[in-house]
Amino acid sequence: MNVKIIDVDLKYRPTKSRGDPFPNLACMKLKRACDNEGHNSGFDIDFPDIVFVSCVFERNYHNAQTEIMRERSKGAHVVAGGSGFIEKGTAANMVWDVLPNDIEILMPEYDLYPHPQYSLGFTTRGCIRNCGPCIVHKKEGKFRRAQHIKEFHDSRFDSCKLLDNNILADKEWFFENTNWAIDNKVKLDITQGMDIRLLTDELADQLKRIKFVDQQMKFAWDSLDYEDAVIRGISILKDHKFNTHRNVAFYILAGYDTTFEQDVYRCNKLRGLDVQSRVMVYNEQKTPLLAALARWSYLVPAYWKTPFEQYDRHPSTKGGAR
Repeated sequence: MNVKIIDVDLKYRPTKSRGDPFPNLACMKLKRACDNEGHNSGFDIDFPDIVFVSCVFERNYHNAQTEIMRERSKGAHVVAGGSGFIEKGTAANMVWDVLPNDIEILMPEYDLYPHPQYSLGFTTRGCIRNCGPCIVHKKEGKFRRAQHIKEFHDSRFDSCKLLDNNILADKEWFFENTNWAIDNKVKLDITQGMDIRLLTDELADQLKRIKFVDQQMKFAWDSLDYEDAVIRGISILKDHKFNTHRNVAFYILAGYDTTFEQDVYRCNKLRGLDVQSRVMVYNEQKTPLLAALARWSYLVPAYWKTPFEQYDRHPSTKGGAR
C-alpha cells in the first residue's frame, strides 16, 4: 500500500525560518508504523492509497484543509490529526487528537527528515493544571506517564528533546528518566516551561546534575496569581548555585488575561531578579506593542542593558508604554 505523510507545518514553513526544521513526532511514528507493515510510505508518494495529514499550528489550519481536499479529490483516504485541528475541526474522514496507543509507543523513524540530530518524545502526557489558554487538557486529558526516554532515544544522538507539558508533576518518574539520561551521557532539552510551583530542593539538586543542550533551563510564569511561587523558586535555584543570569529563563504568556502593564511588570520583576524573560504573545491578542515586548525579551543584550520603557522600538509602537 502507498501511504503519503504530509507535515503541513513543514510544507508551509515561513521562508524566513532558519536551520533544520523541527520534526513532527507523529509523522515519524506513522512512518515507523508503515515500515513495520511493509507499506511504501514517506513525504513524496505520487499515488497514495492513504494520506496522513498532521498540523500542529493553528495558523496552518487553512493550508491543512487545502491539502486534505486536494488528496481526497485524487481518491485517497485521508486521516488528519494534530493540535492545529483541535479548535476548528477538519474536513478529513477521520481526526486524531493523539495517535492510537499501538502507534504512540513506537520508536520514531528519525530518518524521515533530513539530517536528524536528536531524539524526541514525551515521558508524560497531559497536565495536572487546566489553564485557560492551553489546549493540552482538552487534547491529552489527565496527567499520566507515557514512555521512558530509552524507548524513543536513538543511540546515534547525544541529545534528546523532551516535549512533556509538565515534566515535574511526577517526581519519581522524572528522577527515573533523568537518572537514565545522566548515566548514559544524554543531554536534555526540556522544551516546555517547567512548573516553578513544583520546584523543591530535591528537584533543584537533580536539575543541577542534568546536562542541558543549551545550558538553559526554561520555566513558565503564565499568571500573576503565583508571583510568590516564582520568587520562591528563583530563590531555591540561587541557593543551589544556579547562574540564573545565563542558565535560567521564564516563558511569559502575554495578552491573555493580563494588561500590557502587567506583562511588562513580570518581565521587569524577572529582570530585577537576574533572570531572562521569554515573552510569548497569546495568538488572539497580537499587537505592535506586545510584538515589541516579545522582540525585546529575546534580544539578550538589549534585555539586560535597556529597560523596555527605554527600548528603541519600531516607530509604530514608540510611546505606547510610556
